[in-house]
Amino acid sequence: MPHNKNKILAVAETSYIIRKGLANALSQLDMVAKVIEIKTIEDINYQLDIIQPDALIINPMLMGHTSKSDIRHQLSLPKDAIVIAFVYNLIDEQFYRQYDAVIRINDTETKIKDTLVDCFTKGQDKASDLEGLSDREKEILVSVVKGMSNKEIADHHNISIHTVITHRRNMARKLKIHSISGLTIYAIINKLVDISEIKYQD
Repeated sequence: MPHNKNKILAVAETSYIIRKGLANALSQLDMVAKVIEIKTIEDINYQLDIIQPDALIINPMLMGHTSKSDIRHQLSLPKDAIVIAFVYNLIDEQFYRQYDAVIRINDTETKIKDTLVDCFTKGQDKASDLEGLSDREKEILVSVVKGMSNKEIADHHNISIHTVITHRRNMARKLKIHSISGLTIYAIINKLVDISEIKYQD
């Protein structure tokens, strides 16, 4: 990897033992110049503002099971900052698709390094795709998760069925989600739809 020792990472985790262990493991990597530990959620905005890290590694539970786009918004992170979920319990895998990557508590040093290298080389394209739904695509997504058929969506939005299908194909490509249940989880997490509005489908 070019430019050794140039990455600044921030680790946001309230557990002392887990945070120290992760920070120590990350600081051993040859690409990492500095690891900043964020101990409390109250400190996070202030510290991130000063540090401007290349990547934030955060336990998603710290901010109430928050999606990546919410974290970016709440913490005023720059668009190009990488957000990695640090996971040590089992939650729906669909949720973690919102993040640039996932580091798990039982990952080896090699796995952690590979994850970071992958993020810094290819992660940016993936992040822009995930956040790149147009307003029209978001409207179509809401209609899909509310259980409307392609014809109903077309009528509702005054567009052709062909256009609906094209939008759905583009959404699946951008989000890398191909099931209605996956799209539903995405829509709920990103507050595009309220859970009470969803018509459950087989």
